[in-house]
Formats: sequence, structure tokens, C-alpha cells
Amino acid sequence: NFGARFLVNRTIDVLLYVDRLDVYRVDELDKQVVQAITQTFGKEIWCKTLLVLTHAQFSPPDDLSYETFSSKRSDSLLKTIRAGSKMGKQQFEDSAIEVLYAENSGRCSKNDKEEKALPNGEAWIPNLVKAITDVATNQKKAIHVDKKMVDGSYSDDKGKKLIPLIIAAQYFVVKMIQGAIRSDIKISGKPL
Repeated sequence: NFGARFLVNRTIDVLLYVDRLDVYRVDELDKQVVQAITQTFGKEIWCKTLLVLTHAQFSPPDDLSYETFSSKRSDSLLKTIRAGSKMGKQQFEDSAIEVLYAENSGRCSKNDKEEKALPNGEAWIPNLVKAITDVATNQKKAIHVDKKMVDGSYSDDKGKKLIPLIIAAQYFVVKMIQGAIRSDIKISGKPL
């Protein structure tokens, strides 16, 4: 929530969820980040998201092709996002989070136009710019960040009003059950 405070009264047109391609597994921190994003901005934020994997010049282990490794890595992150966003399968598929690859190191190869290119020859910067433009202008509503969103007061306010009533009802139900238990003990003459 600390970082979200800087976004108050701003609009999020695109969220770039950036992670490394050369990491072999999803860890607990990834899950916590996804949950925090969802709790702060709502699951709708994932309809305005691109998954960007950096270090795209990475050479996968010998037994895997680049395509297989990058696909497995992106699939594992997408599964984590789906689980953390608490979106249903169809809703998540409809959000269609695009996966992009980026490499900006000096060792990044270049194509004929002198653009930094991925191992498959694609120039990644124009692809990223196009994807950002597509998501920013897609039919999904941009996320307006207000103070309520950052403070976490978008939770079910209607249910909060019922809490005292529920606590009182629980108290009386517990008292009735305790009375019935005491009565049963007196009748049977045996303590529990």
C-alpha cells in the first residue's frame, strides 16, 4: 500500500508486471506481490496488465529449447497471477494477459535496423510499445486510484454493519448451548 499512495488521484492505463525470465520457479514473494496488487487495485487491474520477462537473452538449460523454457516460465507466472487474482478460469482467459520479452544489456544482439532483438530475431522495444498501446486503448476500463482504494475501504461495507448483530447473536446462541449442556449434565448426573 505504501507505493500505491503515490498513485492517488491517478489513472492506471497499463500495469507492467516485470519479472526475470532466467528464474526457474515461482516463489512465495511472487504470490504475495500478486495478492497485494489484487487487494489494492481489484482483480480488474489484470485486464490492463502485460507480463514482461527480462533477461531474454538467457540461454536455457541444455535439455530445453528457448521456446519451451520461456513458455514454461511464463505459464507458471500466469498461473500464479490467476490464483492470486482469484479470477475464474474464463474471466482470466478473457483478460488475456500478453507475455513479452525484454533484453537491454550490452550483449543483446541487434537486427538489420540496429534494434535490440531477442534470440528469435524480434525487435522487443517496438513490440513492447505496441502492446502497451493496445492495452491502454483496449475496451477495458482504466483503473482510477482514489484514497478509498489505497486505504482498503472498498471491502464489503454492507457486511461491516452486521458485525455487532452477528456477535450478539453468537453470544446468545453460545449461552443457550451452554445452558443445554449444563441441563444435560444435571439430568445425567455425570460431568463431561
